[in-house]
Parts: sequence; C-alpha cells; structure tokens
Amino acid sequence: MFLVRVFAGNHERASRAQSVTLYGDMAKRKSSRPPYSKTPPRRAFPQWLPAAALAALAMAVYANSLANGFVGDDQFQLLRNPLVRDIGGIPRIFGSGVWSFLGVTGNYYRPLQFLVYLLIYQCAGFHAAAFHLFMVLLHAGNTVLLFFFVRRWAPGRIAWVAAALFAVHPVHTEPVDWIAALPDLMLTAFVLTGLLLFARQDGAPRGLRIPGHCGLYLLALWTKETGVTMLPLYAAFGFFCLGRRYSEFRRNAALYAAMIAVFGLYLAMRIRALGSLAPRQHAFFHLGPGDFALSAVVAAAQYLRTLLLPLGLNYFHVFHPTEAVTPRFLISAAALAAVAALFLRSRTALVSFGIFWMAAAIAPALNLTGVGQNVFTERYLYLPSAGFCCVAAWAWAWCAERKPDWANPAGAAVLLVCAVAVVARNRDWHDNFTMLQATVRQSPDSGWLHDALAGELVQRDAFDEAIAHQRLAVRYDPGMALYHKKLGYMLMGKDNRGAIAEFQQVDALEPGVAANHYDLAAAFESAGDAKDAAEEYRKALDLQPQFPAAKQGYERVEGRAR
Repeated sequence: MFLVRVFAGNHERASRAQSVTLYGDMAKRKSSRPPYSKTPPRRAFPQWLPAAALAALAMAVYANSLANGFVGDDQFQLLRNPLVRDIGGIPRIFGSGVWSFLGVTGNYYRPLQFLVYLLIYQCAGFHAAAFHLFMVLLHAGNTVLLFFFVRRWAPGRIAWVAAALFAVHPVHTEPVDWIAALPDLMLTAFVLTGLLLFARQDGAPRGLRIPGHCGLYLLALWTKETGVTMLPLYAAFGFFCLGRRYSEFRRNAALYAAMIAVFGLYLAMRIRALGSLAPRQHAFFHLGPGDFALSAVVAAAQYLRTLLLPLGLNYFHVFHPTEAVTPRFLISAAALAAVAALFLRSRTALVSFGIFWMAAAIAPALNLTGVGQNVFTERYLYLPSAGFCCVAAWAWAWCAERKPDWANPAGAAVLLVCAVAVVARNRDWHDNFTMLQATVRQSPDSGWLHDALAGELVQRDAFDEAIAHQRLAVRYDPGMALYHKKLGYMLMGKDNRGAIAEFQQVDALEPGVAANHYDLAAAFESAGDAKDAAEEYRKALDLQPQFPAAKQGYERVEGRAR
C-alpha cells in the first residue's frame, strides 16, 4: 500500500510538470525537468533549507557593509531631502521627479524610492545601518525569489547554483552597498515576484489574478524606468519556457492588454510629474545617429563582459564615445553576434530565456544620451544578472554531466572567489572619501571625480590637495564653469591672479550672469586692483540692480578706484 501511495504521488507531481526541458527539442518532451538521474533524488533535508542557506549566503557576504555610511547621492536624496522627512509630502513624492526637490529637472520618475526612504526614516531616522540592513535583506530576498522561480522549471541543483551565483556576484556590490541604488533592488524584487506567480499559475492568470499582476507592474514602473521590461519577460517565459511560441500572445491577450493600459497610466503620471517624457535627454552627451549606434554596441558588449568577468569594478566609468569603426567596436560586435547566434540556435529553454532576460533588461540602459553623466554603470546589471546566472548555472550543469570531477570543485571555487571579492569591495563604500579615493585611482581622467574629491578634502582642511584635484577637474572638463568657479574660490587669498583667471573663464563660459561678475570683482579686490573691481561690481549691478553684496562692494572700492 505504501508503494502504491508513493507511485501515485510521484505520478501526480509528474503530471503537473511543465512541458519544457533544459536539453533537446521542447516540443518532443513532456517533462519540465530533464532526467539527470534515473532515480528520483532523496529528500535528505527539508525543502526550506536550500532557500535558507542561500539567504544566509547573501547576507554573509554583505555583513560588513552594515558599517558603511552614506555615499554619493545618498547625501542629497536622503540627508538633504525634505520629502523623506515629512510624511505629509507623499503627494509631492508621486507628483515630482527624483531631483525636483533641488529644483532640477531630470529624466527619473521613481516615487517608490522616496516612499521607502520615508518609511525607513520614520522607523530608524537617518541611521545608515538601518538603510544598509534593508538593502542587504532585499538582496537576500531577491536571491531566494530567483531560486524558487528557476526551480519551477529546472532541476533543483541548477536553481541553487543560479541563486548562489546571484548572491555573490561581485557586480552587485554597487547596487547593494549604495543606498541610492535602491530602485535596482526593488525593481528586481517586483519582477521576480511577478514571474514566480506567473509560473505558478502555469503562465495563464485569470480573474482577479490579472489585476494583481498589473499592480506589480505599476509598482515596478514606479520604482524604475526599466520596469517596462516586466511585460516582455512574461511573454518570453510563455514563449520559451512553456513552449507556446506565438500562441502565448493569444492565450494571455487579456493580461497583456491590461498591462499595456497600466503602462499608459504610468506614462501619464510621468509626463505630469516631469513636464515631458524625457526632459533631460542629451543633457550630458550629444551623439549623432552613427556615433550613438557605434557607442551602444560597445556599451552592450561591455555590460556582457562585466557579467562574465567582473574585474576592475568602478563607481564611475568614464564614457568615451565610439566615433569610428575601431578594433574595440569590431570585437564588441563579434561578441554580441556570438551571443545572438547562441540565442537563435539554442533549443534549451533556460539558455533562450536567460539571454532574452539579459537583452531586455540591458536595452533601456543603452539610451546613452538620457541615462546621465555616468553612462555605463554597474548597478544597471543587477536585474540582467538574474538572466545571466540562469545561463551560467545551465553551463555548469552541462559541464558537471560530462566532467563532474572538475566541474564541481571549479564551481565551488568560483563562488568562493566571488564571495571574497564582494567582502573586499564592500570596504570601498565605507564612506564618501574612501569611495572617491578608490575611484579616482581607477578613473583618473574624470573631472567630476576630481571635483568631488576636492570637496571632501576641503572639509578635511587639506586645501593644498584640494586645489591640486580641482585643477585636474578643470583640466579634464574645461567646459564646466562650476569647476572653474570652485577653483577660483580656493585660490582666493593664495593666488589672486590665478583666481582672477578662473573667474574670467567662468564669465566666458556663462556670460551675462551677475554672480560671475561679482566673483571676478571680489578677486580683483583681493588682488588690490580697485579699478577693475569697481568695474566688475558695476557690471553685476547693471545685470541685477537688487544685488546687495555687489552694491556694498562697489561702494567699498569706488573711492579707491578714482
């Protein structure tokens, strides 16, 4: 009787298996789990134990990040942001862009980011450890979600390897260690939750389940613009993993129509909050169609290379547009062509879906003229890395079937090396000064980095070092008037003629600004040149008659100028 019950239970589980496989033609197989062994594996431990082990692994490698502070944009988006301190500001959070509290128009509409900041602040105040703990727990949750999702349609050991690699992949140090990268973690949580529910519903949600998926889609869009990829990932799961091909779009027409309507609602809210769809397009880089296409190919290959070989991780990768068919472009195009060929030729669901996942999630980041000054950035790889980990886990399983003697130790070694790299890199994010010092060594030709580091050095009363870095900021980004102005302020009283030259450059870059003439006048006055100082004070007053400081300065030097 016992054997009959066991056989019946196994038969029932097999009948519920999805018609997908990791090997061979999906249309010719009926089981969603390929027969890696002729006998079913024994359950030597509880089902929850692998998930608990993965969560513990994800938290362990980031445990030392809990001692880190606020870095980079954290100081503005958190510490100086009135919206995250006032619970009554929630309507403003949903009605404005990310940088609107500073009076700056941007391309980012992410209300859920500030809403979560507000909730954490209400619970713990501005304690950096609380925010970092939330980031680590969210990363651990994403690891577990990926495990359960992959286990729905792949062998358990492949699901565990994919999730373990996701837990310790070094490219995740930026999004997990940097509080400002919270949208990347939250977006991945919503996408994985939606995909897991979609898979559990056999890829055919009906009734009230459809509004549930639409709600998750809206949350993903409110979190980050890349949330748009959630709908294509649903369709790709039905297309590749469930073997439905083009019938997937017919089967779930109601779901996809509802999600498209949600996307329309999001666009309306975004335009209302920002004033237009993307008001800061071309704010940092102006690329023609040819340069844009060449640079996008190189950037896409760089993202792929960073997933495969996460070396030289950097907070600020300096962007150099590709303006011709260079050897780097040819190598990048060849690498992308190889991945495309693998995608087109593969009959393995895990590989096809994983590659599609990477491509769909990376595509929004290839808007090179709209993403910001830091065009290539590692946090954009957090969501795509889930697809990459699926493909990597399949590759490991393929090797383990043929060479288990070296595949298993090699896989363990990779996880160990990655874990050590994560723990080491967490220290670079300890505070703003530490992070900037490490990044300047990696990207010494970035004017933005030298300017930021100069500001940190001023706060530490290291003025000579600050001036040296501010000079480098001007050297590498001579068209940035603000850098010249800061250098002029630093030189006042030390090198007045040098300060005058910098303020003159500011006026040349931004003509007709009263404040620029006032700064130049103050430099002339500091140098003892009353006549030129009076002239510049007068120019400032001509441009802005109600300028008390300029009026006082003019009255102070007018008598000496005669």
